[in-house]
Amino acid sequence: MANLDAPNGATPSYHLHGGTIRYNGKYTIASAYNTNIFLGDFVRLAATLNNNDIEIGAVAIDLLGVFAGCSYIAANGDVVFAKQWVADTVTKGGVAAEAYVFTDPNIVFTIQVNGTLSGAEAIGEQGEIDVSVAGNAATGVSGHQMSATTAVTAAQLRILRLAPQPDGIFVSDLTVANPRVEFQFSEHAEIAAVV
Repeated sequence: MANLDAPNGATPSYHLHGGTIRYNGKYTIASAYNTNIFLGDFVRLAATLNNNDIEIGAVAIDLLGVFAGCSYIAANGDVVFAKQWVADTVTKGGVAAEAYVFTDPNIVFTIQVNGTLSGAEAIGEQGEIDVSVAGNAATGVSGHQMSATTAVTAAQLRILRLAPQPDGIFVSDLTVANPRVEFQFSEHAEIAAVV
């Protein structure tokens, strides 16, 4: 049976050591930051002086984690809690928005692969993120995926196993395009790379 081609970014599944899945709220988004960030998007630290601004993730860069939403005071004074950052949003007084990010490298996420994996040998291999699909502005949900090109060498994400389908019973099929997999970060801003 074919896998549904419906990327929705990275979704937290469980904590590798039985801990509680929590997002971290100590990061910020600069007022008027010019790129959309959707729920489930990969993010990284931006090269700013305060060293806590985030920006959208990129291939071959250490990632900070997965975006979980934000809050800020809008230019008109409204307090906004949102699951997405809309590009070019100007905050009141230029005060940075608070960004919520799943940063714990022990969280296991699920994600859709952007093609067909090489087979069972892909389990345990590593791959890069694919940020080429834009998120959905209407739902606020990410379009990020994992690249189907994997190897045993160090990359951003490490495949742990196939992910359960939404019904919780049947797993994705590795032999057809766009399986969902569980992954853990292998290149992360807060840990040494897993090789």
